[in-house]
Amino acid sequence: MKIKKYIKQGLNKYKVVLEDNTSIVLYEDIILKYELLLKKEISNLDIILKENNKYELYDKCLNYLNKKLRSESEIKKYLQKYTSNQLEIDNIINKLKENNYLNNKLYIKSYINDKFYLTLEGPMKIKKDLINLGLPENDILDELTIFNQEIIKERIEKYLTKQERINKKNLYTFKNKMLLNLLNLGYLKEDIMSYLDNISFDDTSLKEKEYTKLKLKYSKKYSGYELEQVIKRKLYEKGYRD
Repeated sequence: MKIKKYIKQGLNKYKVVLEDNTSIVLYEDIILKYELLLKKEISNLDIILKENNKYELYDKCLNYLNKKLRSESEIKKYLQKYTSNQLEIDNIINKLKENNYLNNKLYIKSYINDKFYLTLEGPMKIKKDLINLGLPENDILDELTIFNQEIIKERIEKYLTKQERINKKNLYTFKNKMLLNLLNLGYLKEDIMSYLDNISFDDTSLKEKEYTKLKLKYSKKYSGYELEQVIKRKLYEKGYRD
């Protein structure tokens, strides 16, 4: 089919208008490869469109990567939205690697730096998340050396200091909550407990308020010794140990 004209569509794409006034968008490399500028006609449209689709998928990946660094598994998942051809996906992945758009070590370094400087996440969570993205454990461990014991201490103390300022729970409940939160953030229990063990504050006023609320609630049903035992049990359940 004869080609009437080309209309530039972007950095490396053209809208090719055919003699029947239909049009297709082709990548510049495809136009040059099949010498369409010289021949001024398309005789193997199906083959051209199939190959053009590969260029389009590759271009989509570049745009996806331009937004932020991606892991290989993220790119594979992204490509699977557009094609089920595993060979095609593998070829695009290999091409991205060859052109250094996919680099595991660079991705790991960037990911860990972001978590280090922008969050309070700890090394265990970061390691788990990166492994889940299909990245090599040895490369992850190499970059996680940024989390030395002094850094871990500072981050745990920073988190606990902030939480203690806004805390409205009794000491026992507060410590349990902090332990769970810091474990979820990716710190080891032994590191957490070395700082939690040194935290102490007076929760007497909180206990007194809770005692008053419980007494008001259960005095309608209990009295005397039985009431005090119920209140004592409820206080224990709420974390008051003294």
